[in-house]
Amino acid sequence: MTSESSSLNLEPVLEELVDWRYKSFPAGPAIPIRAVAGQGWNVLDGDFMFPVMVLKEAALRHNLEAMAGFCRRHGVLLAPHGKTAMAPQLFQMQRDAGAWAVTAATTSQVRVWRAVGVDRVLLANELVEPAAIRWIAEEMRRDPAFDFHCLVDSVAGVRRLESGLDAAGLERPLHVLLELGFAGGRTGCRTPEQAFEVAQVVAGSNRLALAGVEVFEGVIHADGLPATLSAVDRFLGVMRSVVEDLDAAGLFDRVPELIVSAGGSAFLDRVVAGLGASWKLSRPVRLVLRSGCYLTHDAVHYSELSPFGSRLPDTQPLQEALEVWGVVLSLPEPGLALLGFGKRDVSYDLELPVPRFLKSGGEPPRPLPAGAAIVALNDQHAYMKLDQAAKLRVGDLVGCGISHPCTAFDKWRLIPLVDQRYQVLDAVLTYF
Repeated sequence: MTSESSSLNLEPVLEELVDWRYKSFPAGPAIPIRAVAGQGWNVLDGDFMFPVMVLKEAALRHNLEAMAGFCRRHGVLLAPHGKTAMAPQLFQMQRDAGAWAVTAATTSQVRVWRAVGVDRVLLANELVEPAAIRWIAEEMRRDPAFDFHCLVDSVAGVRRLESGLDAAGLERPLHVLLELGFAGGRTGCRTPEQAFEVAQVVAGSNRLALAGVEVFEGVIHADGLPATLSAVDRFLGVMRSVVEDLDAAGLFDRVPELIVSAGGSAFLDRVVAGLGASWKLSRPVRLVLRSGCYLTHDAVHYSELSPFGSRLPDTQPLQEALEVWGVVLSLPEPGLALLGFGKRDVSYDLELPVPRFLKSGGEPPRPLPAGAAIVALNDQHAYMKLDQAAKLRVGDLVGCGISHPCTAFDKWRLIPLVDQRYQVLDAVLTYF
């Protein structure tokens, strides 16, 4: 697996001052992020204000190594979805582990990755806005080494992209991937016939080059996991047939190799099984995974769906690298604790946080008694039901797992990276 050859430009990140703008971090003189490791802070021993979300370094390393090893063994490339964390420091870790590119969802995200020196970006979305097309064209003109791909799924979208590139006067062709979708899903051509029509229009363009085919299978669901896996397999089978038909028609003739890409962290085993086998095409194929949530995993959604430790033989489960800690603010009635975090601090779009740990006084964290559950969230409060005999006190700390990562990171501009004793090793800056 080929990775970028040089380090990102993290100087602007590391020189950012840690001050009152960043919730939870200790009060005191402002220091640059690069100095955080030397402060001797511990998240759970009175240095930090609450709530606080932490990244657990050992779990991050485990997940990085698990994914990198999987990609090496199967000969696939990884362009992790940067929208999960929007954190250059974390993408540097992914790049060091072999990531081939970064995936973005918006042009604003592309700008972030370009600002820190990423040379290869896959925009896993259609590019139809005039200002966004103009900026991409200017960036490609300014830097001939900038390797950029985006998606197309309609003739109308192709025409808008062409028109914008014409106005910008970009001389080299912009590489696009044809996106396939499914009924009720997100973007993407709904039928092979529509896909062929769009591909023909791209192939006839002087501004564009058809470089491959892309899908996002992560939102496919059916009645139970076996049925969902079967639906994913069928969808990937359609994709494979479309790639073969487009190649047979000579519609990839402007590129020396094809990109075949699929996205999510839940069904990557099915992607490799369906698209990783040998292709009989006119040119080489690169299979590119765009998984992003694998890096931190989670407590419910990806814990239930991830193939690591279950559908993938000889692998260990991924580990939860994100935790949110809140203080017990009130015990207003038997069996109810009000914790000091809420919708502004944790993800809640898929599942509510999962209580894991309790820290009381000077004791080390210990597992919470069985039966504790977050049942509701307000903006800044969590309602935790628990056994009436549980021994909680006002001021205790409760640590929770989250689901899912993409809507947890965006609530924190600066996140402490901690070791197993919650000693702070670094601080990770996000750009949302």
